[in-house]
Parts: sequence; structure tokens; C-alpha cells
Amino acid sequence: MLTTEPKRSCVHFAALLAVLGLPGCRRLVEPPPPPPAVRIAVANQVDGGRDLHLSGTIEAERSTALSFAVPGTVTEVLVQEGAQVSRGQPLARLDARAFRDALGIAQAKADQAEDVHRRLEPMHVNGTVPEVKWVEADAGLRQARLALSMAEKNAQDAVLRAPEAGVVARRNAEPGSSALPGVPAFILVQSRVVLATAPVPERQVGAVRVGQPASVPVAALGRTFEGTVREVGVSADPLTRTYPVKVAVANPDGALRVGMVAEVILRQEGASPSVAVPPEAVRLDEEGKPCVYVVAADGTLRRQPVEVSGYAGEQMALAHGVAPGERVVVSGTPMLAHGMRVTVVDGGAARD
Repeated sequence: MLTTEPKRSCVHFAALLAVLGLPGCRRLVEPPPPPPAVRIAVANQVDGGRDLHLSGTIEAERSTALSFAVPGTVTEVLVQEGAQVSRGQPLARLDARAFRDALGIAQAKADQAEDVHRRLEPMHVNGTVPEVKWVEADAGLRQARLALSMAEKNAQDAVLRAPEAGVVARRNAEPGSSALPGVPAFILVQSRVVLATAPVPERQVGAVRVGQPASVPVAALGRTFEGTVREVGVSADPLTRTYPVKVAVANPDGALRVGMVAEVILRQEGASPSVAVPPEAVRLDEEGKPCVYVVAADGTLRRQPVEVSGYAGEQMALAHGVAPGERVVVSGTPMLAHGMRVTVVDGGAARD
């Protein structure tokens, strides 16, 4: 009896190890998660001399802030925003009672000074009036005339008129409100000719010149307008390193309105070829610099810094960083990292 008990214990312990070891290990080992799925696009080479497509906005050729020259209370506003006005047309009026009273006083003083001067003039010619009296009368007449001129101008300035033809882009004056010199009551813009303004990357700005023809498609109108480059910026934006280019476009029917989004198409002759990728392929790294994720042959990602040189049609042109034919990530998980393994989704089917 003493020799059989240890053997039975050993058998039970071995069976327990088998029960705990084999099935238990299978339950604890989890399969690795599948690689995230991404969509890709193939980078293609484009001719640097093709049209340069830029996104811009329509601006007024000239914008003028109009304000009253004298303080007062607005009694009447004669135009609405968007109204086409002609030169000299009244836009608003102030309460002019005080100006009319001041004009009446100035007129009375001027008449008095004229009468004194007229009475003393014959005596001055005959030498029967002291010279000091004549000097006082002559100076008094000149002062009265100047005061009358100022009062007349103030009375005229109670009516704000358009200095030139244009469109009322903004109206800040309302009946009952106070008007002060220097505070704009209206913004008047000239829209017979408008400016399509777009930023040009520094790599292309050297090929843009004043007088260069340009096309300006406006999606909101479904029309394309022709124009010429009027201005090329000489100072780059410190953040985007782009230069503003203004294209003058005739707008006789007033269809183009300030603030409309427009596309500016410029011809870039003689530029070097570049690589184009969809705009969604270009991301910003931790330092805010542009980069793309290139999918290698083994399905791993390579984060590649790039330099954006402009636009080629609806794609973004890159000066360097990506070679033609390389696959770049355009959609999928936003949590991408260098060296990550991914699955390429192509037409709804996944493949490595």
C-alpha cells in the first residue's frame, strides 16, 4: 500500500499539467490584428510647361471708403447695398439745420463787410480816411468771405455724394445714427474691371510677367473669362511663401461679384517637369512641413518630405520627394507612421 500511493499522485499531477497546458495556452494566444487598409494613388510625371492652375478670389479693382466730412445725425439714406451709383449721386443726408443757420450768419456778416468796404473805398481813394481804417475794412471783408465759403462747404457736406461711378459694397449708415468725419458710411467699389487674385508659389513666380494672358473660370457662373496679369507681387507671404498675382478681367455686365471663388490659369513656359499627386496625399508632419506616405513593395510605409511647387490641373505638383510611379496613400486611417505595414484597398478588394 505504501508503494502505490506516490505513483498515483504522479499520474494525477501529469494529467493536471496536460489539462492546464494544452487547451489553456490556445485560449491565451491572440492572433495579431490585420494591417490597416489604405487607398493609394500612383504619382505621375507632368510637364512643367503646362498651364498652372491656381485657386483665387475676385476682388474689386478699386475700393473707396466714403465718410461725411462734417459731424451730424443721419436723416436719410438713399441707396442700398449692391446699388449701382453714378458720379455725384447723393447717398445720404445729415440734419442740415445747424449748417443752414451757420450759413445764414456767415452771409449776413459778409454782406455787412461788403457794405463797409464799399462805403470806405471812395474815401480811401481821396485819402480822407485813415489808412488803418481801410486796412481793417479790407481785412474784415476777406475774413467774412472766407467764413462764408466755409459755411457753404459745410452745408454742402451735409449731403454725401458718390465721388465716382461704382457699386455700393457696404452700407454702414442708418437714419438716426451719428456720423463722424473719417468713419466710413459706405464702401464703394469699381467693378467694371475686377481683379482675380491668386497666390503663386515662389518656384513659378519667376515665369509670371505683367501683361501675360490668363483664363479665369468661375464655377458659380459656369463661365470662363479672359484677362491679363496686371500685378505680380514682390513680397512673399511669410507663411506660405507665395506671391500674389492679380489678373485684370473686364466685367461689363457685372456678373463677376467681389468675393467669388475663381480659378486662375497661367501658362508656365519652360518650367522643369514635376511629379503630381492628389491633394489629399499631401499631409503635414509634426513640424508643419508637407510630406507624403509612400507604400513600399512589401506593404510598409515610408514618410517622405516633399516640396509643393504648385498645381497641375486638379493635382498638386511636387518639386521633389516622390518619383513617378511610386504609390502614395490618399485615404484610410489617419494614424499613419513610418514603417507601418498596411493593406492596399483597390476597388473594394484588399491586397498587400
